[in-house]
Amino acid sequence: MDNKRKGTRLWVGLLLVATITWFACAPIKKQVYRIIRPEACWESVRTIAVLKFDGAYGEMLWRHVYNRLAEVQHFNPRDATQLRALAKRSYDRAEDTGLLHALEDFEADAVMTGHVTADLHDMHGTDQVQVNEGTGHYKKGKNIYGQWVDVEIKRTVLRPVPYVIRQVSVDMEYNVFDLKTKRVITTGMLKEIHDEKFGGDKEYGPLGHKLSDLPTQNGTLDKLAAGLATRLVAKLSRMKLARMIRLDEGGNRMVKQGAELAKGGTWEEAIEIWEQVIHDEPDNAAAYYNLGVAHETLGDMKSLRMARELYKKAASHGDKKLYTEAVARIQRAIRQSHND
Repeated sequence: MDNKRKGTRLWVGLLLVATITWFACAPIKKQVYRIIRPEACWESVRTIAVLKFDGAYGEMLWRHVYNRLAEVQHFNPRDATQLRALAKRSYDRAEDTGLLHALEDFEADAVMTGHVTADLHDMHGTDQVQVNEGTGHYKKGKNIYGQWVDVEIKRTVLRPVPYVIRQVSVDMEYNVFDLKTKRVITTGMLKEIHDEKFGGDKEYGPLGHKLSDLPTQNGTLDKLAAGLATRLVAKLSRMKLARMIRLDEGGNRMVKQGAELAKGGTWEEAIEIWEQVIHDEPDNAAAYYNLGVAHETLGDMKSLRMARELYKKAASHGDKKLYTEAVARIQRAIRQSHND
């Protein structure tokens, strides 16, 4: 009897599991977008719908990101801030079904959203600064032309000089979604920090900033927003092209180390290594070539021209098909940019 009951329970359990599985996998009338975290393919992403960025300075950063994307050859930004259906969408609701439905007819490959926070403090104070001032008394001395003239006698005095120390940090969170695969392409955070003194002991120094040089607070924030936008677009651009353009891992151990860093996304450190290699070995073709890749993947015209020069140097120091192909490829990219 007990065996019979156990057998019955087993069949009921299996039937229940099968029923649940069927309902979970069966197609449903209403399409549900699933946002999953694995990296999607960048190769198919060109047109990016850029939504408004949340935060008090979101519009400022949005403008810089949009303009910077427009400078990159392989990206085509679309302004999605004016779409009525998206007017109330925000960064923290970026993965909801309504957002993706609203973008279905927008003819974009991907959508970008962001959230911006900023913290700005001005610290005021006074430094006692040694200043040379005139005494009203004169003596004979030679000027720069070797002529004898009357020269005022100076004396050194301590004078209170006001200063302002401006400390600013701007943080950005961002998401980029592939509208075809319904996957998150990339998500992350970037930060820009500014700490600078104006006036005080910097007032009379050759490398210092006078108090009159202090920009408006919005001016400082705008400068940092531009820096964030440049870093963000550089990161996206390199993610798109890094797998399509092969690095040269030859040359020496340092060149290979830089290539490994670049493939892991740490381009800044990779560039420093390749530049050091060129400093130590001015004829290292692989280092020149990899630096060319670092510039080409940025995608703007200035970077493309720099890449062309670096590829030409690589080709002049090394006879590799990889280098000559790179020169031809960058020439085509520059011509295409001019035609556009």
